[in-house]
Amino acid sequence: MSIRHSLLALLTEQPRTPAELRHSFHEATDNFWTLNMGQVTQTLTRLERDGCITPVGSTLTATGHEAVSYAITDEGLAEIAAWWTNPVLRPATERDELVIKVSLAIDRSDVDFLDVLDTQRRAVLAQIQQVNKLLRQTDSSFSAQRLAAERRIFDLESDARFLDRVEAMMNDSSRKGPKP
Repeated sequence: MSIRHSLLALLTEQPRTPAELRHSFHEATDNFWTLNMGQVTQTLTRLERDGCITPVGSTLTATGHEAVSYAITDEGLAEIAAWWTNPVLRPATERDELVIKVSLAIDRSDVDFLDVLDTQRRAVLAQIQQVNKLLRQTDSSFSAQRLAAERRIFDLESDARFLDRVEAMMNDSSRKGPKP
């Protein structure tokens, strides 16, 4: 999750204090994801250092402390505009534990490869059922929680298809004979 860009997006609406940013983030995500104040203040420090935001004054909080308000700069506006227009892609070099596990298990005599696939497949299907149950209990409105659950289902379905593909590849490979 890009906290940096989330805070910049909120600052395009109006200047805010760290507490207001945290509250606005929680509101925007229906409290599905939470930020602690340390994350917010650390990110604001970096954004200020990078010239994306600037302090524009301070206000007295309900507890009597002074809180700095921040506004987005032209550089910050350019960065958030780029974020909105660029796709979010997962890194291709990300280590995938499932791929590693399958790769290591396939040629081991002490591991039942099909059992590894079946165990994983059962776990994936159980997770899909869990998320679907959660969705049935969730408000059908367009919310961060619903989007995250829908995304999770697609990810899990992808894992199930991957396991089916691996098994098909293994079956195809075994018909061709052992590796030279």
